[in-house]
Amino acid sequence: MPIDKLDRTAWSLNQTYQHICRICRARYEAATGEKVVLDIGKILSPTAPGTSRWQNINLDAQRQLWQALRQGSLHAQGRLSNNRNPVFPDRDAREWIFHSSQLVWIPPEHWISGVLHMDDGSMPERLELQDGEYIDIQIPRFMVEAIWTMPPAKPVEPTEYTTPYLELIKRAISENRIDEMDQSKKEALVAWFMDQDVEGVPLSAHLAKAMATIIRMPSSQRGGGKRSW
Repeated sequence: MPIDKLDRTAWSLNQTYQHICRICRARYEAATGEKVVLDIGKILSPTAPGTSRWQNINLDAQRQLWQALRQGSLHAQGRLSNNRNPVFPDRDAREWIFHSSQLVWIPPEHWISGVLHMDDGSMPERLELQDGEYIDIQIPRFMVEAIWTMPPAKPVEPTEYTTPYLELIKRAISENRIDEMDQSKKEALVAWFMDQDVEGVPLSAHLAKAMATIIRMPSSQRGGGKRSW
């Protein structure tokens, strides 16, 4: 894909983390067939034994995100400041001021040595270093979705289940010699179905018309179908 066609949407760390959590839950459910539900009681109760499956998967998502940032496989940007506030910690001031107006790339070594503070409602996400701080951390959405993708849909298991109506449709295809090239006329098929019965009950005109429509290709619904006789 040309670089100018890439989705330039940026996600915050929390948005990225939530996406990874969804992917991890989907992968677990696809692998085990077990539905992961949020057990609020176990999470909130200090006496509940162990941790919930939901929590374990979220912890795994957090580990994957942290590892990707530290290895450099996932790139993040932020606004950097190396200017310590001279009045910090007095006057309830922030430690770092005059952050850059432009986003700069955060190298993996800063994720290794820094301390990440997530958004707690009072202050935004920030990565604190010994000699600076990144704020307004953003991650390209297309990179996140390229690394963490939904698992493939589970293949549908074949079944021998059928109904008298399905068997009648199969017989109609065979007896009227219907294929991709020879679709027969709908009127002729309706007449054929009207002569049939299912479990001793004749087909209604409405059902016969519906079944005659189902066994023909969509392109044949516009007319021009060839006769099978």
